Amino acid sequence: MTLGSEAKNHGQRGLVLIEDLSNGKERFAVPVLLSPRQKVDPAVFDYFRYSPRIVDAKKIIQTQHSPSGTGFDCSCQGTCLDEFGCDCSSRVYGKDGRVSNVSVLMKATVRECSSSCACDLWCGNRVAQKGPCYPVEIFARDAKCGWGVRSSVDIPEGAFVGEYTGELINDDEAALRKDNTFLFETVIGMETYTIDAKFYGNYTRFINHSCEPNVKVANVCWDACQDQLVHMCLFSVKEIETGEELTIDYGDAWWINKKFPCLCESSSCRYRP
Repeated sequence: MTLGSEAKNHGQRGLVLIEDLSNGKERFAVPVLLSPRQKVDPAVFDYFRYSPRIVDAKKIIQTQHSPSGTGFDCSCQGTCLDEFGCDCSSRVYGKDGRVSNVSVLMKATVRECSSSCACDLWCGNRVAQKGPCYPVEIFARDAKCGWGVRSSVDIPEGAFVGEYTGELINDDEAALRKDNTFLFETVIGMETYTIDAKFYGNYTRFINHSCEPNVKVANVCWDACQDQLVHMCLFSVKEIETGEELTIDYGDAWWINKKFPCLCESSSCRYRP
């Protein structure tokens, strides 16, 4: 992570506070941009540690869940997209690697091929596990919303945008955490766990809420183990233009615990002041 003593001018986009928050861990740099017109506290970047993958510091997956066999391993020799009998494929991805029908994302878990499958690594049913490929930047949105994320390129509808990563903890520990802002529930096998992105995570941690989001969260599995971790993966639900902010719907449960109104200003806002 490159953090200079003085922010560098980056034209109309703002002043560069950090050249690459990911420190080379993504395919693209993830800059953090300040704005002279918006006063947003950069203190979060003093303690936040970037991780493109789930941080399982307590070895939850290794010690509590079997590492052998998924029950969905395929023996395909092609791309799996052309294999009608592929045991893994949920048949949501097109040959361009995008979701052909975004309305199916929230209906069921998307299964990708795993390392125990016979198919090639460039199999068309391996999308989210390969990581994001559309560059984004973190920017100072305003004093109320804090930081936000916007696209550095045009993103087509149905594209994988990123995985919500963070520290994997059990529900008991999640209940003890004083700040529940960045908690996201997930599942391993039949048990629920929590991803906490306050201290560890990637750029998805900084995505703001909207009641009319352009990105939605889908459950995706690809780990080669019997009790698979459900990864929280973000996909665009419409075309996103260069410079447009990425937004997701935090959900009713998140807002019930908060004591402030929504600031999305969309026509269908559910949590108006």
